[in-house]
Amino acid sequence: AEKALDCFRQVQCQGLTPDTITFVCTLKACGSIGALGKGREIHSEILRQGLLGRNAILGNALVDMYAKCGKLVEAEQVFDELPLRNVVSWNVLISGYIRHGHSMVALKYFVQMQSEGVSPDTGTYSCSLKACGNIGATEKGREIHGEIIRKRLTGHIMIGTALVDMYAKCGAVDKAREVFEQLRVRDVVSWSAMIAGYAQNGLNHEALNCFREMRDAGVRPNGVTYICILKACGILGSLEIGEDIWA
Repeated sequence: AEKALDCFRQVQCQGLTPDTITFVCTLKACGSIGALGKGREIHSEILRQGLLGRNAILGNALVDMYAKCGKLVEAEQVFDELPLRNVVSWNVLISGYIRHGHSMVALKYFVQMQSEGVSPDTGTYSCSLKACGNIGATEKGREIHGEIIRKRLTGHIMIGTALVDMYAKCGAVDKAREVFEQLRVRDVVSWSAMIAGYAQNGLNHEALNCFREMRDAGVRPNGVTYICILKACGILGSLEIGEDIWA
């Protein structure tokens, strides 16, 4: 991102006029490293050139930049002024609120999005399920699950994993396992969500068994998996198993 911003400065120094793609990429760089000052400068330039009213992608990039920089009020202001709001616009705003710990607000926007006739996509559902898990909104999570079933999206790995995570965080571990068993494809993220779900709910033996199942299935653990399983070993006092995992 720093190198991208250096390139943008060179574009300006050479007297070249940035186009929409230049601005979108540079705003993404600003969001990824929290370069709020530069992001605001680019926003001013976009307004000066009158580009915002003609391009939804550019508007979405601005909302995303402000949200990633933690400036949710400014993100919402840009969002409210967008002449065209598509599903991506709603997704970046919803995910921004979740990222900064405002899951209740995120769910409010999820409801508002649908009331305005915008159909959620897999990204919207995944974010909304995460919000439900964060605040223990089991009933809302079940309601969203019902929508997902009606739209026949349960086979999507990202949504399936989000469902497992949501139910586990809400304490419905059996339901999380039921969803997990129904996944057609189980990657390291879905396995880790299930293991973490067991561990978070004090079911440490089940977490260890799930870890063994994961290895037997030929799925390579990642850092999250190891953190969860080593914590389970510590709680159970399973030094030998912990040392074996560490080795």
